[in-house]
This record gives sequence, structure tokens and C-alpha cells, in this order.
Amino acid sequence: MNNRKFTQLIARYRGVDDVQQYQDYTLDNPQHLLDVARDIMRNVPPTFGACAMLSSMWAGYLKDHYSIPAMVVAGDLKISGKTIFKCKKNLPEPTKSGKVISSSWSGHCWIEVDGWIGDLSVFRTAYQIEGPSVLKDFIISSFGQNRGALLCQQQDLPPGMKYVPKYVLKDNQIDGLISGLAHSMNLT
Repeated sequence: MNNRKFTQLIARYRGVDDVQQYQDYTLDNPQHLLDVARDIMRNVPPTFGACAMLSSMWAGYLKDHYSIPAMVVAGDLKISGKTIFKCKKNLPEPTKSGKVISSSWSGHCWIEVDGWIGDLSVFRTAYQIEGPSVLKDFIISSFGQNRGALLCQQQDLPPGMKYVPKYVLKDNQIDGLISGLAHSMNLT
């Protein structure tokens, strides 16, 4: 997706102020993204289907501690032309308790900041799959075993791996997902 279409998604779901903040930000060094990713990966046990919660935690921490305007993106993940995760709708809004816990959503989530893609769950998901799998085979052949987080510039993704943004999450969705993650880990 080109930058213009992505900024249109930001405008639609978050507003023009967030578009400006996103466009004005330059990531000179990804070290903060890496440090926060490692911290989350150390402290959150692997769980199948936790991409939205992990991405929200990552973006929330980057925003709160480093003023990095990482966007949490929901969409499709395609591998070698095959749609692995198909996003047909946006994530639900939080409940009155402020949590989002939904097993009916079927897309994929990641973060984007200044042309970088960050994904804390794609390796965990691939390695947990039993038996033959397009995703598992691609991840192992492209990245190897025992990888933690994917963080790279979009143009550096391996050929055949495509993130297709469809929605950009709002703060209330992100906050609800973070609360949901804390609830699922019995931290609340």
C-alpha cells in the first residue's frame, strides 16, 4: 500500500491531527522499538491469536514512553499470494469495562511507524502450527527457527510477504486491547 492510502486510513479512523503527527515523525534509530519488543516478548507468554493485544501494547508503550506515533494496523497477511489472515471487519470497540476480548475477529494486527513494519506475533503463530502450513514453511525458510519479533522497513520484507492495511485502530480500541491483555494475564 502506498503512503497516501495509508495516511487516508489514519485520517478515516484517527483524524487529520494523527496523520500530521505520523507524517512529521522520522524514525532515526529503531532501538526503542527493538527494546520494547524484547521486553514485551519476555513478559507475555506465547498465545495463539494475540496479534491485536501485542501490537496495542507495543504501540501504547512507544507512544507513552518515547512519543513514537506507531499506528496499530488491522488487515490481511498474505504469504506467496495466499491470504493467511483475512480481515473482513475492524476490531470491536471496547466493552463498558474497557476491555476488548473477542474470538470472532479473523484478521491480523501489526504496527507501522515511518515506513517500518513491526509484528510481535507472526513468528509465534507460525511456530505453534502443527503439521504443514504455508505460513510456517515460509517463516522458517525466510527467517529460520526461534525468531522473536519482526521489525523491518516495508521494502525489506522478504519477497512473497505482504501486509495489507485495512483499518487503523483508535486509542479506545488500543486501550481496550491492552486491558484485555492484562486481564488475560491476570494482571488486573
